[in-house]
Amino acid sequence: MKRELSVIVSALICGAAVIQSGVNAADTPCRFTSSFIQNWYCRDWTYRRWEQEFAAAGSAGFDSLILQSSYDIVRGECAGDKKDVSAYPSASGFCMFPSVHDAAYHSSQNNGDALELALQAAKAADMQLWIGTVNDDMWWKYGWGAPDSYFEDWCEDNAELCSGLITEIWERYGEDYGNQIAGWYYTNEIWNIDAACDGSDNGEYARIIGKNINAAIEAVNKSCPEKPLLISPFYNTDISSSQQFGSFISDVIAAAGFRAADIFAPQDGGGREYPPDVIREWAEAQKKAVDGRMHFWLNNECFGKEMTALSVEQLRENYCAAADLAENNIIFSWNHYYASDSSLNSQFAEFSAETLKGDVNLDGKLSIADLVLFHKWLLGVPDIRLRDRNAADLCADRRLDAFDLCLMRRTIIESPDHPVF
Repeated sequence: MKRELSVIVSALICGAAVIQSGVNAADTPCRFTSSFIQNWYCRDWTYRRWEQEFAAAGSAGFDSLILQSSYDIVRGECAGDKKDVSAYPSASGFCMFPSVHDAAYHSSQNNGDALELALQAAKAADMQLWIGTVNDDMWWKYGWGAPDSYFEDWCEDNAELCSGLITEIWERYGEDYGNQIAGWYYTNEIWNIDAACDGSDNGEYARIIGKNINAAIEAVNKSCPEKPLLISPFYNTDISSSQQFGSFISDVIAAAGFRAADIFAPQDGGGREYPPDVIREWAEAQKKAVDGRMHFWLNNECFGKEMTALSVEQLRENYCAAADLAENNIIFSWNHYYASDSSLNSQFAEFSAETLKGDVNLDGKLSIADLVLFHKWLLGVPDIRLRDRNAADLCADRRLDAFDLCLMRRTIIESPDHPVF
């Protein structure tokens, strides 16, 4: 009794928040804020087609899309050492806009400027676009065994190209579409590289990759320092332990010089059909590695091993396994796996927007974690955020106060799925 009174009094001291009336669908929090889209899929879209995609994405609950890359390099056949860039004489590039960098192919639309069409459509829809940098086949030629000079040389060239694109894109579009550019996506997907995770590389992978990332960060700092850089690593449980990967990630973060505004959004492992307990284990290890140095989101994969769409129920299960660890969830990829299927898209939109009373952290269940989060929020603890404020209004009086907290506690205690505490 004393404990409950203490909670009530402490919350009342901090006052109560009023939920504004007239809340519309756009104000309702959704479980996923953004979805990846690859440029091979959208590079030749007309403005009207981009307009349709952003409208559909907004209806599905997203506030932005993530263009995975704006410049692609396809290496083609190898005529020598596969790690040697010069061994690919037929390499060709594609760019989403008429860049100063060489590209054999541009969009068939808007005089080759597909990126402008995407930004125009984002502006019309009052949404945003994250812009990825360089997708180069060479990245996948490395990462096995100790790093060599080929890898370091490629990373230096890649860093120069990526940072140059960031500068060029901002100079070209920043004035007219600065508000539509949500931030930048680091396209090279880091994984639990064997030698880096077992320590046999003596920290070289973290140093080299960190330096590569830092070049992008410095380019952002010079052009648009308020914009975050987003990265999305993945993992393979056959290569290392989650703890080993966490140690490697921690070293990369330190070497890269990430800023507090930047975002670490690991792929959850749904694409490899890992079970929920594995998804949570690896998410926890990576969040521990991040250690508050940057934002921690989760990238939920909505496809399986056969590259077909996961059921929304399976996506829900994977999401609920670790959503409480993340500030936001993004997805790969609503655009590619759900948008074109009316049934799956409807199920996804319903899941993304549904509200469970008391589920203030949007992890799909009401638990003690929600109670603790809400209590801290009422007390005014710094940096505490309710992902769904409407879910906290258990008294349905449009006020968030200690009465809602007590009702949340009572609901948890009376639930057969939760222990009494």
